[in-house]
Amino acid sequence: MPGPNWSDDDPADAQRIVANVTRALADVSQLAADRAIPAEADLKRWHSIVHDGCVVPSPAYVGRFRGESYPDVADYEVGVGPTMPDGFPDRVGVWAADVAGATTAFFGGLTAALTTLDPVIPAGTRPSMVDVLHEVVGVTAVAHGEWVRIHPFVNGNGRTARLLAAHISLRYGLPIFVTLKPRPHDVAYARASRRSMGRPPSFVGDHAEATAVFAHLFALQLLGP
Repeated sequence: MPGPNWSDDDPADAQRIVANVTRALADVSQLAADRAIPAEADLKRWHSIVHDGCVVPSPAYVGRFRGESYPDVADYEVGVGPTMPDGFPDRVGVWAADVAGATTAFFGGLTAALTTLDPVIPAGTRPSMVDVLHEVVGVTAVAHGEWVRIHPFVNGNGRTARLLAAHISLRYGLPIFVTLKPRPHDVAYARASRRSMGRPPSFVGDHAEATAVFAHLFALQLLGP
């Protein structure tokens, strides 16, 4: 049986989460400075830091993926939006039983993308050509979108996806252009994140809108207030 629903934070935890995100960002920044490639343990650690001391329906939800052999998460399914005629929500994270395989593929793809970019943008530098900059922003958007598509955690997937986006930005000398907490107030960001998710049976997401939105957010960051 899946555990109790967890889709909203306890309002009393709002300031604690903001402080925790700042703590997690320090970990993210160090990993980026070291040019280490984020792995499963890192994303789980960030999730645990973000929700440290917060009220959650089950302790099993913090730092563990859906589908793991722990009570409450083993068969926890997630979806967002209204229920559609087929009985499923508008967007659905991959089945809990498939999270392990999906995250393994995700980290393999992330490793391939970052090891391709690393020699092009040496440590301590930033992209010097527009096409390379576009590639970094594109990798950031797709990594964010894929994490949201999989939805490995019961809750907090958007926060960890944005921490991952922050890692890639900092790794290549760019400013953090996707705000962490609160999430970007751009309606297009919310719509793009939803488009990145899929539906059964294929669970295929579309990251094209996320790529365009991320490019826009990056441009806004460069322009300043």
